[in-house]
Amino acid sequence: MGTTYPMRLRNGPDGYGAVTKLLHWATVLAVVAQFVVGYSMEVDDSGRGRGRGRGEGSGRGRGRGGDDDVDLFDGSFDLVDLHVLLGLSILALVGVRIIWRATTPLPPWAPQLTEGNRRFLHATEVALLVTLVVVPATGIALVLGADDLLALHVGAHVAFFAALAAHLTIVLWRRLLPRML
Repeated sequence: MGTTYPMRLRNGPDGYGAVTKLLHWATVLAVVAQFVVGYSMEVDDSGRGRGRGRGEGSGRGRGRGGDDDVDLFDGSFDLVDLHVLLGLSILALVGVRIIWRATTPLPPWAPQLTEGNRRFLHATEVALLVTLVVVPATGIALVLGADDLLALHVGAHVAFFAALAAHLTIVLWRRLLPRML
């Protein structure tokens, strides 16, 4: 029979702890929800997003629909509001993850990783964290009316998906997924 280890909160020599795993998967879920909501929002004739279910001219920021007032959570909660809330949640999760990572040692690298694999994996993790700050931060700025940040917001999406593809490629290629389950 194999030895079973009690669930540990912190990372240790035998792998990632429960807090690291929880933060990782909570971020994954929030990001998936964020993209589902973001890509579900309607686009009006000007190319601006608008939350569904509030009628013509509703929405804010990129979804202002001509209304210059920023009135998030004005009594009727729509997709734009949910999109902003998810963006704020992602920013909070990333902040907690950075603090947790700074105060909690990482487990040893998986033995199947070469030095090059390690550098590549670390670079993809840094790129993911950076884009998980830039995408929601620029999105919130867009909602508040900073339309000049649209190119940065879209570019950060592209960078996020590139980093995600690279991260998933090495995780699957080197069979690392069980370490985070």
